[in-house]
Amino acid sequence: MMDQLDVYLHDTKAGVLISDKGRMEFCYSPAYIEKPEAEPLAFSLPVRSEPYHGDAITPFFSNLLPDESVRVRIADILGISPENTFGLLKEIGEDCAGAVAFFTPDKAPHTLAAPVYRILSDDESDEILRHLAERPLNIGAEDFHISGAGAQDKLVAAVENGKILLPLRGTPSTHIIKPGIGRFPESVFNEFYCMRLAAACGLETASCDMLTIRGIPYYITERYDRVRKGKIWSRLHQEDFCQLLGYDPKVKYESEGSPKLLQCFELLRKMEMPATDTIAFLDRIIFCFLIGNGDAHAKNFSVVYRDRKPRLAPAYDLLSTTVYPNLASRLAMKIDGEYNFRWITTGKLIRMGVKAGLSERMVKMEIQKIRKRLDKILLAFTETVAKEHPASIYLKIQAGIQERFNQLILE
Repeated sequence: MMDQLDVYLHDTKAGVLISDKGRMEFCYSPAYIEKPEAEPLAFSLPVRSEPYHGDAITPFFSNLLPDESVRVRIADILGISPENTFGLLKEIGEDCAGAVAFFTPDKAPHTLAAPVYRILSDDESDEILRHLAERPLNIGAEDFHISGAGAQDKLVAAVENGKILLPLRGTPSTHIIKPGIGRFPESVFNEFYCMRLAAACGLETASCDMLTIRGIPYYITERYDRVRKGKIWSRLHQEDFCQLLGYDPKVKYESEGSPKLLQCFELLRKMEMPATDTIAFLDRIIFCFLIGNGDAHAKNFSVVYRDRKPRLAPAYDLLSTTVYPNLASRLAMKIDGEYNFRWITTGKLIRMGVKAGLSERMVKMEIQKIRKRLDKILLAFTETVAKEHPASIYLKIQAGIQERFNQLILE
């Protein structure tokens, strides 16, 4: 049986996504192709009249959906196979990462003079957030069809003055709210600390904060792919590195066959991004090593399109995984052929950078810059954050950073 979804980019119909007996096909609409300013839906899908199908489109569309167990639970609730990308987008694709949205042919994005929200009481927020494991993304709520990529439970909504607001009638979501991960104590404080530390070190990061509802702490982050103009929020288009490089979200770690660091550096060059973005990406790799982030896989790096020009998106999803003994102490992407944090040295980072096309001098400068900045602010930063949002995990992350400092002695 054939089914169809209209695919919108920046509230303009760009084409149609067709499912026929489980096989998907995407085709730009003739009216969109004729537009002089027609923007590609994806870097891998240039505007053309011929349809795209199969492996050419699956990575882009599949990566718009949640990963792993979250996707399975949503599919179970909806009575859809987890592998049915089309069916899931039909149900929750009205607000995705970037500026893409999916509607059935009998619907279309609302043209709003002002955003439409429903402000939740603390009791309502508490009820939704406490039950995200049973109802991921608040699935099944009336007029709420929002997707959120990633493997962690979250609510994609809006936050204003300490209150959670549900976007309605096509209003873009603006925030991501994460509860703690049960098997990883203080995970919300872990991510808050690492994100704020990155910003203090001069890395561009998504804005973040903590939110407490009925005594339970939650991590919240502003969406960098949303921008406010007056009263109206609009969407910025973006793609994560798995989408850009054509990898399925099921293989986001290098050990599973996902992108390697050198492929990521090459992608930045292929997209003709400024040299400052390449340096920013290198800085992020160095920082992730120092905090012990073994979850810095290809889906946790993205490109955002500003004025149709690709730029490295702000850092997001930064946390220390090495503080949890039950997790493998290994990198998501190898540095100079090495996964193990304990065997990463200045020399390995330099060799990786040189293979990526950077000069040895430049890589040394960036290692020294990040290390010096961290060394200068670390103790006072930890003390300040602990006063604002007390948690015992900060000292564990700090100790790991200080331990890895010793591995980055300039040779």
